[in-house]
Amino acid sequence: MRKPIKLPFWDRTKKLIKSHKVTQRNFAAYVGITYGTLKDWLCYGVYPDVLSAIKIAEALGVSLEYLIRGVDGQASERREKEALKRKTAAAKIKAMVKKIEKNADIIG
Repeated sequence: MRKPIKLPFWDRTKKLIKSHKVTQRNFAAYVGITYGTLKDWLCYGVYPDVLSAIKIAEALGVSLEYLIRGVDGQASERREKEALKRKTAAAKIKAMVKKIEKNADIIG
């Protein structure tokens, strides 16, 4: 008999299932797997097949990357885009200030 193994994937999954206030049995049915399969995956630390993993992530409203790595790559991308927008906006403001200063010298 195999020894139980803990995977962060399943720790995060269990927390999210609990936060959604649903039983593991109902969650398994929702994502289209048997409760026995889910329990085995949880107990023995077995990663699900790719399609099941995607269904699990979607059902929990998180990215697959979050379940696997604990990091939401989409959130990182959003933060990077926002930072780029701020830099671009700051550059535009500086350019406008220079134009205003240049025109102020001309006007007088």
